[in-house]
Amino acid sequence: MEEKDWLILQTVFEEKNITKAAHRLYMAQTTLTYRLQQIEKEFDILLFIRGRRGVEFTAQGELLVKYAQVMLVKLRETKDTLLNLEGKVSGTLKLAVTKSFAFYKLPALLRDFRRQYPNVDFTVTTGSNLDLTHSLHRQETHVAIVRGIQHWPDEKEIIANETICVIAKEKEGLTDLPAMPRIDYEPKPSLNIVIDNWWRENFTTPPFISMTVDNVEVAKRMVKNDLGYTIAPSSVFDPKDGLYKWNLTTPDSEPIMWKTWILYRKELMRLPAVRGFVEFMKNRHRQGNPS
Repeated sequence: MEEKDWLILQTVFEEKNITKAAHRLYMAQTTLTYRLQQIEKEFDILLFIRGRRGVEFTAQGELLVKYAQVMLVKLRETKDTLLNLEGKVSGTLKLAVTKSFAFYKLPALLRDFRRQYPNVDFTVTTGSNLDLTHSLHRQETHVAIVRGIQHWPDEKEIIANETICVIAKEKEGLTDLPAMPRIDYEPKPSLNIVIDNWWRENFTTPPFISMTVDNVEVAKRMVKNDLGYTIAPSSVFDPKDGLYKWNLTTPDSEPIMWKTWILYRKELMRLPAVRGFVEFMKNRHRQGNPS
């Protein structure tokens, strides 16, 4: 088997559909089918069974897919190491980032990082904290940027602290919130816990949730159209939107903080691109630059 075969197996396994896999790999379907048949002949196994809902891999097929995934990771790391033997920071940096951070902060960060390291390319995936840490654990990514409470067993650093705030169209007082319509969205579970705990400490009635949307940017747009208020990390707030905000505080009147973390595996720090990005993010935080 060659690298192309490993990629074919992984893609077909992910898509569960020959046509979609061929499209994703920029291959003719007949060519893809022929390569799969050759792999089956080489190992004398049946890779999968075709069904009404696509292809279903056999136990032998799944085992070969796992081998292919491991080999692709090892090959990528070997290529990165070879590229960086001369001490140049180059190669492709694979980042897994929460959606809100990718939307509000990541573009400017990657712009500044590339000014220092112009030979580094990026692939960026987004998802929930759980998805991102699983991706890092499976070695599908070099670095993850997540928010909230973290239990990552390897290396991690705080790269940003921000408040959690109420965002509203009108300058109402916090005591009026129980009677006001709230626009909820699908945040991280740990953020929900923080918000719920704050609410219970301050009010005896549940919030009046008038609308639920699938992300915080949509929630903010609803607020701008005077449909209610929302509660979100302060990075969402932009004074240019013409909105007001109030920070959530503890019973001791201290702002409730929301942390952003960079997670990585210690052994990958041998790669200059990974080491350069981690140090870049840590320096930004130490210097007080917004991350």
